[in-house]
Amino acid sequence: MRKLAKLTSNLFAFAFLGMQFVPTATMPKTSATTGAHMAEVINPQVGAILDRSCQDCHSSRTAWPWYSHVAPLSWIVSKHVSAGREILDFSDWANQPHSADERMLICDAVSDGRMPLPEYTLIHRNAKLSKRDVELICNWAAAGD
Repeated sequence: MRKLAKLTSNLFAFAFLGMQFVPTATMPKTSATTGAHMAEVINPQVGAILDRSCQDCHSSRTAWPWYSHVAPLSWIVSKHVSAGREILDFSDWANQPHSADERMLICDAVSDGRMPLPEYTLIHRNAKLSKRDVELICNWAAAGD
């Protein structure tokens, strides 16, 4: 029985080590100098909320934590960031016109709890949105500022 346990743990260790050599499909680029903080572009109070809770996945200002470099978590994080930026990227928000519908999609996503992702807020507790945060975001979205 001990021999089987040792063999099993060795196989898991070998598999984990092997995963580290499998790169993510694409690691999204990050730049602290690309794009302005949302707090500088829109209502500062709402912008600060979006910077705190959304920028890691929805801008090029992603802060890559240590676990984002360890497979298989690196694959998941990279996929989430790529998908997040594809759907909505705040990096160039100031340089493009945005429709009321686009802003209301943000309101809808935070109102129903889809955003930020629950698995993200599990680790990044400061990214959780309060009812007041959601209210401010939705008021901003409805006002069109």
